[in-house]
Amino acid sequence: MVVMETGKVRWSMSGAVGLLKSPIALSILILLACWPVCRWYFARMLDGSDEPWGGLALFAAVGFSVASRSWNGLGGARLWGVCSCLFGLVVFQNVFTPLIQGILVAGALSFALADRRCWIGHTGLFLLSLPLISSLQFYGGYPLRLLIGKLSSAMLNVFGQHVESAGSTLLWRGEAIVIDAPCSGVQMLWGSAFFACLLICINRLRAGKSLQALQIASLSAFVANVVRNCLLFFIESGQVAFGDWAHDVVGILLFVGALAFVGWFSMRASRKDSTSTGKLERSFAGGSSFSPSSLLARSQPAVLAILCLILFTRGATASDRLFDGPRTNEIRSIEFEAKLLEQGWLPMSLDDASARYAKGFPGRIELYGQGNRRLVVRTIERATRRFHLSKDCYRAIGYSIEPMSLLRQADGTMWSRVMATRGQERIEVRERVVSQDGAEWTDASSWFWSAFLGKTQGPWIAYSESIALP
Repeated sequence: MVVMETGKVRWSMSGAVGLLKSPIALSILILLACWPVCRWYFARMLDGSDEPWGGLALFAAVGFSVASRSWNGLGGARLWGVCSCLFGLVVFQNVFTPLIQGILVAGALSFALADRRCWIGHTGLFLLSLPLISSLQFYGGYPLRLLIGKLSSAMLNVFGQHVESAGSTLLWRGEAIVIDAPCSGVQMLWGSAFFACLLICINRLRAGKSLQALQIASLSAFVANVVRNCLLFFIESGQVAFGDWAHDVVGILLFVGALAFVGWFSMRASRKDSTSTGKLERSFAGGSSFSPSSLLARSQPAVLAILCLILFTRGATASDRLFDGPRTNEIRSIEFEAKLLEQGWLPMSLDDASARYAKGFPGRIELYGQGNRRLVVRTIERATRRFHLSKDCYRAIGYSIEPMSLLRQADGTMWSRVMATRGQERIEVRERVVSQDGAEWTDASSWFWSAFLGKTQGPWIAYSESIALP
């Protein structure tokens, strides 16, 4: 009787171990264990606050997983990769933001599902399926525009234009031509990386060629964006007379050119790439010999089960205070409020959504009205990711956003502008951020880095004026 029961236990244990080595079963277990991250992912994908392109990358990643022929069981390297990602979630779940937690979950899924013959490209698709663009624009938008401004001015000077670069602004003959947020090239970089990952998976490029393809994709997209800004300089400066259509046409043509170069390199690399698998690929295959010791190899299912149980019971909650700067004790003066009242602005109460947002905002949010105009005034106490422009709020509630040229008023103030449209409703949204020392910004990324690096002192005041058009 004891022998029979022992045999049943051994059979059940071997069945559980075999189940954990199944890519599909392991992926389902990861998703169940990381359910808060999955809930955050679908909320971000559906609330309209980010570009919806991640869904396309997710569809491609799942499609290549289904078409993969290497699902004969997971080897030791893959299981340890899954364990590493889940361990990072368990240890740092109260420190990492939801996006970083999403990256770890995408990494765990890629270890479980990605085709070993093109693992780098397949993993790239899982990572690109996350809502990355808005965060990349916030953190990387201004540094990219700063670098683009330097390179563009150098290139234009070669052609005798005598252009100087001042931050993200090009100075020419006493005029300032601003490189605004859409010109940072973040969307072009995402599209180029997505195209490169697709070609890596289609051509089954090995690790070395895959890394080269991704490098070519990022470099070609960046160079194309620099050339685009140089060409747009001639339009914005009035040296070449074209309509507004020229901005889109120039960008599309250069983007297509960058993708064509990436495609040429991938096709060339696929012809030279051998079909044999490398050591890394063999270690990812089923029955891999990768194992520090037989004891560690046998402990993989137990480690996975413990990590998944901890994540499922605790929930992968995260803090939004990553990269937040120090809080300032200064509060906006009463004279400022009196000045708004003198200009005819009347205080209004916040709606429910704005009131919920204001609870976690590091500062104050107030709403004023004047006829068909609304003015949102936000006093920001520290450099924080929680600050974003109102155009993102409009897009999140169903408005289509069309960029407009920057507005320079008679008093010299600069405003960024977009046209928000929903049905027959058209709203022009103007935004700017100012500091006590007189500095001003027209986008969130440049303000954040100036505040985070201590180049400006808070508190800062963000204005968002919405004008309902007939």
